[in-house]
Amino acid sequence: MRRLLAWTILALALPAAAGAQSGPAVVTALAVSGRGPIEGPESFAGATAVPVALIPQLMATPHAPAPSVGTVTVRAVRNRDHVGFLLEWQDATAGARTALTGFGDMAAVAFPVQVSAVPPAPFMGNPGGRVQILQWRADWQTDVERGPITLAELYPHAYGSDFYVDEHVSKADAEPYRFSARQAMGPQHGTAVQDLMAEGFGSLTPRAQQMGRGEGTHDGSSWRVVITRPQAGDGESSAALVPGTKTQLAIAVWDGAKNEVGSRKGWAGWIPLEIAP
Repeated sequence: MRRLLAWTILALALPAAAGAQSGPAVVTALAVSGRGPIEGPESFAGATAVPVALIPQLMATPHAPAPSVGTVTVRAVRNRDHVGFLLEWQDATAGARTALTGFGDMAAVAFPVQVSAVPPAPFMGNPGGRVQILQWRADWQTDVERGPITLAELYPHAYGSDFYVDEHVSKADAEPYRFSARQAMGPQHGTAVQDLMAEGFGSLTPRAQQMGRGEGTHDGSSWRVVITRPQAGDGESSAALVPGTKTQLAIAVWDGAKNEVGSRKGWAGWIPLEIAP
């Protein structure tokens, strides 16, 4: 009970604290023509850019008392059946792979599954307060564009015989080792965005229906990441973002080159989100 009360106070206090200085920012998803997944930063040319300050993550260990990314700019649009979000932030290093030497860059947006006067705890939700999270991952995008990471990339200084098992045994005998290696490197991905749900720290779960899509571009100094999904919800684990909806949006960004992964991130609590009628 105490923990739920603390989450509720935090959910209400963060937007109020952010608005005390400059008034609460509102992200409005501008109506645009067309239908289907919203792709490319050019789709957001007419949308208002809303700068959002990211704060340290100090609620769950390991903490991130000094996140690498301090500000992210958000734009949103919606067409006839999809909604899209463009996140932009400064980052001189494009972390495109997760390997022994570092992590990939990531960004995520979250929404309350149910709109209510008292929203769930920001970003990860709380028991009884479920959130949907769409997380873009630069390493997944690299998998889509260039193929899964290879053992040679994972272990660049290893001797070949350490992982080219079929050079020493028959193909049939080598297959169990190849299967284990493929499992260790993870599944192949058809999109750079993972569709997740959560009801508190430690409950993050991939959703059965993966609705999210997205792509990021890096120009040598900054990321521009588009995350898109259908407007309609599909049940108890996804938010409805149909025209006329007034809800909230939370954001997180990870700088892989600065060893940000998991709970180590910069984040922003609930921001008012309106989907244009």
